[in-house]
Amino acid sequence: MIVWSPGEIAVFSVVGLMIVLKLWTVWHVSIKAKANREGKMIFLGLISGLALFGIGAKVYIGSMMAL
Repeated sequence: MIVWSPGEIAVFSVVGLMIVLKLWTVWHVSIKAKANREGKMIFLGLISGLALFGIGAKVYIGSMMAL
């Protein structure tokens, strides 16, 4: 079981908010640039994939350190 300290929870929350802000800004810029649907999905897919990789790495490292 992973036990997160209050500092880790705060960092995780801030990172989550940062990801939401990044997705919103990319979507907003793509609308203003009049990007087509494929262009929007490429950028959102890349950012979402990198964000999921980062969250997965955090959880994996936390679980390995808890052992």
